[in-house]
Parts: sequence; structure tokens; C-alpha cells
Amino acid sequence: MTNKESFLTTKNTIFAAVIAFILLAMVIMTGMLTPLLAKILSGTELALGSDYFNPRTALPTVLLVILLTICLLVSSVTPRKALIATASFLVLIVSIATISPFSNTAVDVTVSLIIPALMATAYKIWLTVRNKKGYGKYRGLSAHLIHLGILCILLGVVLSSNMKYEDSAVYETGKMGTNNLQDYNLKITSMASRFEGEPYQEHQASSYITRIDFDIYDQNKYARSGSVEYITDFKWGQTYTTTYIHRGLTEELFIAPRALDEQNGEVDMYVRVVPFINMLWGGIYMMALGIIALLIVEHRNPSQNSGKTQSSGKEKDMVFFEKKYERILEQEIRNLRSGKNRRGST
Repeated sequence: MTNKESFLTTKNTIFAAVIAFILLAMVIMTGMLTPLLAKILSGTELALGSDYFNPRTALPTVLLVILLTICLLVSSVTPRKALIATASFLVLIVSIATISPFSNTAVDVTVSLIIPALMATAYKIWLTVRNKKGYGKYRGLSAHLIHLGILCILLGVVLSSNMKYEDSAVYETGKMGTNNLQDYNLKITSMASRFEGEPYQEHQASSYITRIDFDIYDQNKYARSGSVEYITDFKWGQTYTTTYIHRGLTEELFIAPRALDEQNGEVDMYVRVVPFINMLWGGIYMMALGIIALLIVEHRNPSQNSGKTQSSGKEKDMVFFEKKYERILEQEIRNLRSGKNRRGST
């Protein structure tokens, strides 16, 4: 085994993963504290969004996923095979980023990262099921379930944020919209207004609400109906809306009114289509389930650990007394031999 291969160990890769995680946490913490410090020190209102965080967290996240994947392999295969897998890993990332099958750098890199990580996790799950029993088996499966959840969250965040489609258009009541939003289109079927709440100043109620009903068409075929409300609050001097959200198996459809012209029956509707959002929610549920399972396994294990500790303590006591008995026996044998020698000499 060469020095280069022996350097690739579980301990070293875990240490490197911890460093990458600390770096990622520092970048995120800096972005969260900067607006607060700017407000306290100078009174400046500062907002840092995805444009700030995405480019700064990309490299630490990539390093963290690579290192965690290597950690899974190093503990189960020889250092030479782990080194080969790491090199293949990097070649795959560069190849997919160069070919760009999704025409989006963030999506290309993420997919090239997640595929080997999922394969390594599946391999570890198979080894755990095959080789371990009892506590070790359940603890390993719980940990790998958490890992799968984290990978799904990462994939869902990147895919949904980079592949979403959003647009707005003015729709006239009773007419099909002319702008197709991906495979969707809208038709406003009715608008109805009402006053609601207690009278306020010169107004007969505290709020004025307009309900907007619409039909949703998927690939020019009727899919479902929905409704939203445009609310003007006289008391607080604000205008706000309700939203329509439909979560399908592969995507989420979000609809909200931006403005309306009640006299002409026109509504400016905002529509957003977010694919793969369920991978994010599924990853969160998977990670939570893994954490709960791990807590249950660890909670039920202390009695076994104490039993093992007690048994190991008894074994140590037995070894101690056996050695002490052997020393006493050897001393008695030496005394007997020395006594015989004295008698023989006389």
C-alpha cells in the first residue's frame, strides 16, 4: 500500500467533510448576520437573497457531497478502489458539466453529484442489510435513511429553484388566456365582490373582497377549477390576496392575482410552475423519519450496552483472579522446591 492510498482513510475524509461543513455554515451565517449588523450599525435596510447565497455556497456544498460520498466508500472498500471511485466521480462531474444535458450548470453539476452519492448510499444499505444484525443493522439503516433524505432535499432545492417557470398575464372574464404557461392555461369564469366586516369610517365595511373563479387547462384539456380572493382592507390600508396551490406528483402549480379591473372584468394573474418540489418535501419527511428511528434505536440500546459493560466487567474480574491464582500457585511451587533442596542437602 502506497502513502497516497493510505492517506485516503475514513478518519481523514470525515475530518475534511467537517471542515467543508464548517465553511458552508460560516458562509450561511455571514449572510444571515450581515443585514442585522447593517441595520444595527448604520440603520441600512439590507436584504440578501438567493443571488448572494447560491454562488457562495455552491463550492462548499459540492465538496461536502463529494467527501460524504467518499466516506461511504472508504469504510467498505479498499483504499485503491476508493481512489478509483473518487477519480471516476470527478470525471463524471466534469463530463456532465461539459455536455450539459439540462442546459443549466447548477442542475448539471447537482445531478452529477447526486447520482454517485445515491449509488454509494444504496451500496451501504445493501451491505448493512447483508452483514449486520440487531442494533448495528437498525442503527445503520436509520443513518442511511437520513443521508438519503439530505440528498433528496439538496436535489429538490436545486431542481425546483433552477427549473421553475413563472410569468404573469392579463385574463379577461369568460375568455381563454392567450399565454401558455408551460403546459397550463387559465380561463376566468367569474368575478364576484362583497363587503365584509364592521363599518369603518366612511366605508360600509372594513374590507372589500373580490372572489375570482377560474378553470385550469393542462395541454388545452380541462384539468380542475380554483379560486382566489383579492382583498382591500380599509382599516389597515393594505391590499393582499389569497393564493391557489396545487401539488402534483412531479410539480407544484401556484396562482395568485396581482391586480384587477373589476369594471372591465380583467385580472392580472401570476402563475408559477415548480417541478420536482416534492423531492424537497419527501427528503424532509425521509430525514425526519430517519432521525426518529435513530433516536428509538439509541433509546432502546442502553440496556444492552449496560449488559455488555457488566459482562465485560465480570470477564475482567475473572481474568484478574485467574492471574492472581496463577501467581500464588507458582509461588507455592517455588517454596516446595526450595524446601526439598534444603532437605536433600542435609
